[in-house]
Amino acid sequence: MITILVACGSGVATSTLAADEVKAVCSQYNITSYKINKCSMSELSSEITNADVVLTTNNYKGEIDKPHMSVAGFITGINEDALRKKLGELLTGLIKS
Repeated sequence: MITILVACGSGVATSTLAADEVKAVCSQYNITSYKINKCSMSELSSEITNADVVLTTNNYKGEIDKPHMSVAGFITGINEDALRKKLGELLTGLIKS
């Protein structure tokens, strides 16, 4: 089971949009064993211990000792296809390791 943490400014609106896109990517890559948690950027440092991978919708300046990538493209619509591919490969790699 992969635990995916999606963080946005408030932990509500954009993280929900991003989480829906993450679910679509998981489906596209036949990833069925995952859980998505959402939080605000201010909660990220305390929530990160429970995650296998961290996805953020805006810039995060702190240290993240887990696989991390920005999923802002899911919100802006910029380079969504490339982002889906990169995320799918990242999650697939986590399953295999």
